Amino acid sequence: MQPILWIILALGAAAAWSYIVVRRTQRILPPVTLPAGEHMPMTALQRVAWQALVASAIFMAAAVAMVAYHGVISVWDNDGVRVTVTLLLIAALGGYTYFVARLRIWLVKDDGTLDERDRAILASAPAGQAPAMMVTMAAWMIVLVERFHATHLVPSAYLYAIFWSLLMVSIVASLLGVLIGYRRS
Repeated sequence: MQPILWIILALGAAAAWSYIVVRRTQRILPPVTLPAGEHMPMTALQRVAWQALVASAIFMAAAVAMVAYHGVISVWDNDGVRVTVTLLLIAALGGYTYFVARLRIWLVKDDGTLDERDRAILASAPAGQAPAMMVTMAAWMIVLVERFHATHLVPSAYLYAIFWSLLMVSIVASLLGVLIGYRRS
C-alpha cells in the first residue's frame, strides 16, 4: 500500500481518537434539556468553527489530492507542484487563522458573544489535539521505517510531509474539538 494511503488512514484514526477524547472531557458540561422537536440554535463560535473547518478542509483536500496523484518524492522534486501544495496548505492555515482571530476579538471585547458554555467548550476542545498528532506521528514512523528499512535512509521529502500533516491534524483536531463540544448525546 502507498505511504500516502497509510497516512490518510492514520488521519482518519486520529480524527476518531480526537472525537473520543473530546467527548470524554466534555462531560464537565451541564446537559441542556430542550422540549421535543426543538433544536438549539447555532452559536457564533460554532458557526465560525464550521466556516474555518470547511475552508481549511477544502484547501487540505486539494493539497492531499495533489500529493496522492504525484507522490511525495515527485512533489518534492517538482518546484511548481511543491509550491502549489505549500500555498494550498498555507491557505488552509488561513481558515484556521480566521477562526483564531474571531475568537480573540470575542475574548478581548467580552461583549457577551461567548457565554459560559462556549468557554467550557473552548476549554475542552484542545483535548484531542495531542492524541491526534501522536497517532499521526506514529503512523508516519511505522510507514517510513517499513518502507526504508533496507536502506536506513529516509528522503527529506518525507520530513516536509510529516511537518505539514502534523500541523494540519492539529488544526482539524482543534476545530473538531469545538464542534464536537456542541453535539448532543
